[in-house]
Amino acid sequence: MANTILDPESEVVIFFGPRGKGKSSLMGHFVDDYLKTQGVQRWELSEQLVREENAERNTPLSFPTAPPVYVNTKYKNLKMRNGKAVEPIQIKGKEIGVNTENKTYKYLYPAPLIALDEAHREFCSKGEPLPDGQLEFFMECRHHRVIMLLAAPRAVLINKDIRASGSRFIEPRKVINFFDGFKRLYKTIWYCREFTESGAIEEYISSNGKSGGYIETSYTHNGNIRELYDGYAFQKHFYPKDGKDFEK
Repeated sequence: MANTILDPESEVVIFFGPRGKGKSSLMGHFVDDYLKTQGVQRWELSEQLVREENAERNTPLSFPTAPPVYVNTKYKNLKMRNGKAVEPIQIKGKEIGVNTENKTYKYLYPAPLIALDEAHREFCSKGEPLPDGQLEFFMECRHHRVIMLLAAPRAVLINKDIRASGSRFIEPRKVINFFDGFKRLYKTIWYCREFTESGAIEEYISSNGKSGGYIETSYTHNGNIRELYDGYAFQKHFYPKDGKDFEK
């Protein structure tokens, strides 16, 4: 397997920072890199896990037709290294969890990638405990080989139960786009602060960004990152419903 920026088994990565610093585009880069460096292996892993489960079933489960990728926003032109196109499956945070007696959630293919932008809107507010099924999901998602990417304006907006689930936090501090002589975007670099310990991010939050506990990292995307994700995916939130009009 090529060098990867995500744990090949399971990981939860949270991107945070104010608008314009590149958290959504960096998450898009992670999705693209995942498919190009881990897509084939993760697809094979998903099929293997389904095959093992089917051996104990009377009615077999279906196999994924591509590396399973679940998103809550629009990604486009996603491809594996071999050029095979990947169409993400739309999902909402409230649909993600482990089924309990009181609540049902969607069953996801094993070894999925889940990418949720504006993630603070997808789960209950930061001061509330997660429902039992969602708390169990974050505590046990490694067993289903889940890799999850979440993006929010501030780390503190992510529910504390999620923050405590062994997440890696990445704060883009600066993003530089490179254009050629024809004004075509051909490279993007993000300069980041990265936290791998839950205690470090909690101290960073409580000190309003004044504590250390992070390492400085950078990520480079070769190509036009804007061709992969919709930078205005939530613009419809600002339009009135059909049949209504703007306030005058």
